[in-house]
Amino acid sequence: MIPMNQPPSDTPAQARRRSFYQAPRSSMSDSVMDRVRTRSFRIRFQSMGRWVRPLKALGFLALMASLSYLAIVQLKYLFFGTSYFEIRDIVVEGVAQLPREEVLRLAGIAPGTNVINLDREAVRRQLLLHPMVRDASVELKGLCSVRLRVTERVPLLYVKMGTSFLEISDDGVILSNTGMGERDLPIITGIEFHDKEVGDSVAEHDGFVEARNWVTRLGSGTLSDISELNFASVQNPYLFLVSGEKVLPKSLEDFKERHAFLRALLDNLKKNNVEPEYLDMRAPSDIVVKPRRARNSMEGTTKPRAGG
Repeated sequence: MIPMNQPPSDTPAQARRRSFYQAPRSSMSDSVMDRVRTRSFRIRFQSMGRWVRPLKALGFLALMASLSYLAIVQLKYLFFGTSYFEIRDIVVEGVAQLPREEVLRLAGIAPGTNVINLDREAVRRQLLLHPMVRDASVELKGLCSVRLRVTERVPLLYVKMGTSFLEISDDGVILSNTGMGERDLPIITGIEFHDKEVGDSVAEHDGFVEARNWVTRLGSGTLSDISELNFASVQNPYLFLVSGEKVLPKSLEDFKERHAFLRALLDNLKKNNVEPEYLDMRAPSDIVVKPRRARNSMEGTTKPRAGG
């Protein structure tokens, strides 16, 4: 039986540890002290070793961040601070009516513009502001060159309003109102465009739709004989020939089919000294001619006198 006032005895292992830790250093031998110092150093080294890998990772990240910053600064200077990427040449393609200088003015690309800073969509929108430009594209050609590719509108006809001649394209855009009809284009009368300016579209106007239909389907050979097409009445248009005769056509298709016969009839009338006031082609198969006057009726019988 263990006495109640006596503490329990240690196990052999506990006794060895107690004797090791509680032993005064002065009583330890040199070999024991070396082992203690070695163990203490190992414990400290292992404790510090746990921080080495995270510190290495942080150092590597800091190094990479510094190098990246330096690279970005150098690239920024290379791209934006030097002349290597300045636009040196602008190529204009697809223009036949617009002068190259006008296209460059519309594009608004300043000399020395950096190709990386070039807003190609903004340049395209600027080009499309001109009524003559149907479509446009802005492309990079090499490192320091820009290509402006323009698709122009095609003038189709003139619409005469008062003393003005409106030049209108095939897609119904008013291209100009300052000309005097000097282009070799069909002249349309009888159509009124109210509150329309250069650049506006009249593609939905009934008179223009009908006029475009006639002009595009008649062909250049037939149009060369016509000086004016009048569409004051879209259902009943009429025209004037270059030779001055007024013609009332039945329809577009009928006029195309009988145009050659009409020319032959006019030649025959000329041979017979008949000047028609108008020719009505609306009859089913005939062309009704209303003569203005017979030329031989105006000729006198008195011979001219000779002498001086």
